[in-house]
Amino acid sequence: MKIKTAHIVVVALVVIGVIIANEAFFLSPYLTVSDVAGTDAYVGTKVKILGTVANAPTGFSEEGLLLFNLTDGEGAIAVAYSGSLSQSLKEGQEIGVIGTLTSPSLVNATELEVKCASKYE
Repeated sequence: MKIKTAHIVVVALVVIGVIIANEAFFLSPYLTVSDVAGTDAYVGTKVKILGTVANAPTGFSEEGLLLFNLTDGEGAIAVAYSGSLSQSLKEGQEIGVIGTLTSPSLVNATELEVKCASKYE
């Protein structure tokens, strides 16, 4: 039996599709603040944490970091964000933080994903 080019292309597309689906759904989910706060399990790794701003940041520090706390009602973690801020963060606002957990109580964030409140809620 002769393998046709079309068969190879179809198999390659299926493999690529599985890899993309795996990355999207299984490898990079958001963790809660309680999942990472107070544990060494994620220290030194890149994490995505979903939580609520516990205290509104007042501005950037001398080192150029925006400092604030993130909570999920059960745990809290400090966030040091180094990047530009497209909009102001408010206390009680839900955000996603992407960065490296440097200790059980601090994440050095490189990205913030501000969740917009729905006007239909």
